Parts: sequence; C-alpha cells; structure tokens
Amino acid sequence: DIRCNILDEELIDITPQVIRDKIQGLVQPYIFGISCLTAHVGRGYKIAEMIKTEFPDSTVVFGGLHPSSLPEEALATGHCDYVVRGEGEEIMLKLSQALRNKEDPTKLHGLSFIKDGMIINNPEAPLIPDINTIPPFPYHLFKHPKYDMGFLTSSRGCPYRCSYCSQRLLTGTTYRYKTADYIIQELDLAVNQFGQKAVVFYDDNFCLKPRRVHEICDKIIERGLHKKVKLSVQTRADNVVINGGDDLVRHMAEAGFTHMGFGLETGIQRLSDLSRKDQTVQIHFDALDLCNKYGMDVSFFMI
Repeated sequence: DIRCNILDEELIDITPQVIRDKIQGLVQPYIFGISCLTAHVGRGYKIAEMIKTEFPDSTVVFGGLHPSSLPEEALATGHCDYVVRGEGEEIMLKLSQALRNKEDPTKLHGLSFIKDGMIINNPEAPLIPDINTIPPFPYHLFKHPKYDMGFLTSSRGCPYRCSYCSQRLLTGTTYRYKTADYIIQELDLAVNQFGQKAVVFYDDNFCLKPRRVHEICDKIIERGLHKKVKLSVQTRADNVVINGGDDLVRHMAEAGFTHMGFGLETGIQRLSDLSRKDQTVQIHFDALDLCNKYGMDVSFFMI
C-alpha cells in the first residue's frame, strides 16, 4: 500500500526534470532509493547529489552490493542519508514506515547512517526466513518494451565458500528457496501472460537440492509448460553429477530445460583449489557429458 515509481537509467538519462516528472502524485517528503553495483556506483553518487540539490528535504537511501560492502563510502559523499545493507525488502519497508510516521529509524538492523559526525553501522539484519512471503515481482512497474521478462529466481543464496563470490554479502552461506507452486505461478505468468519462449533461472545454484528440482519438473510437465518454453539454469557441476546424476538431468530435459551453465572459473586445479571451489575441474566435463547425453547445451563460466 505504498505508491512508488521506478526510474531506470538503462532506459532514460536521469535529469532533474525526469525526476520531477516521475514523482508526480507521490507522497512528500520524498524518499529516493538508489541501487548500485560497483560498476556504476559513481553515477549513483552523482544522481544523489542531483536529488539533494533539487529536493533538499528528501531522504536518499543507497542499497545493493557495493553500498552493502562499503557503506562508509556512500555516507561520506554527503548526499546519502542511509545505507540499507544486505537483503533490502524488509529493512527498506521499515525505514519508509519510520520516516513517514516521524519515528526514529536509527535502531533498525541492517542500517548505516551518520550520527553526531560519526558513521554508525547497526548490527546485521536477519535474513527473510521464508522468501515465499515476498510478494510477486511488480511487473506493472516495468512495462517498457526494452525489458526482457524471461528471467526468474527460484532461490536465494549458496552454501559454498568460493573466495571470489560477492553473494555472501547479501545471503551469507544460507540457501532459501520458493515452493514449487510459487515457481510455477511465476513461470506461468512469464510464459502465458508475457509470451516468453525462453526463461533463465538466475539462481546462484539451482540444482543444490535435487528433490526440489524433481518437484518443479513434475509441476512444469503437469501444466504443459514444457511444450511452450525453453528453460536454462545456473548451477554447480558437482550438484548435478553427484547429488542428482542421470535421473535428474533426464527429468530436467523432459521438463523443457535445454541449457545449464556451470561456474568452472578456471581450467587449472591448483587455481580452483586456491579459490576454494571445493570441486574438481574434471567434474565439469563429467557434467558436460551428462547434459550432452540428454541434448542440453552447456556453458562454462570463467571468472
């Protein structure tokens, strides 16, 4: 029940006038959330400066991987009031409610801010225990024709310890997943409402729990979705070869999965060990053979 708008600089250059047009009908004082990866955080800081110049009474909140890892940097710009660290849904909601109700938000976990000239990093907020309670994706806010609707996530996190991974900043080593029924509802929407012929599951590790994957495959086939869409996943080779095996890959192929992507990262076992992959280079080729057996395409990702 909070009205909001999305402004995406992938689609339009953000200017003061563009912002003024976008906030028409929203409640004052305005709250602006800026989500940033490292590659474009510099532009995010410029947008924050623009906002504070045009709307000095507004609240600017930064979130995303880069501000979560370096909240002090965002706050030091002088154009950022709060940083929401980690998983943002509940923290941002509570922050918005506190600001609107003129309550003190500085006790909220997962929040960073400046108080009496000092940067305060409150304790980490707990992760959302059941991601099935998160409302469905707000497609109505993303109606631009340039958007590709063929992407879903059915889980969050990964329990492994690869040294280069930034995902642990948000999820630690937890693994939480949506029910098969929830996933099928989302997939049905993408296929039958938005006409997607190919959908990629952007999970960090789709095949961690084979029983879950089998249940998803059964429901895809029951609904006949496997006849309408080609599906792709990202996962780990050892989960497919050791945990799932031939039965898992066969079932996925029957359910319309035509592609798997594996994080090989390096072809040298010594480097794989140094990066704490905890799986062999060879097992990726075993996974490749298994996928090829059932007609699946394979990608190896190299960091």
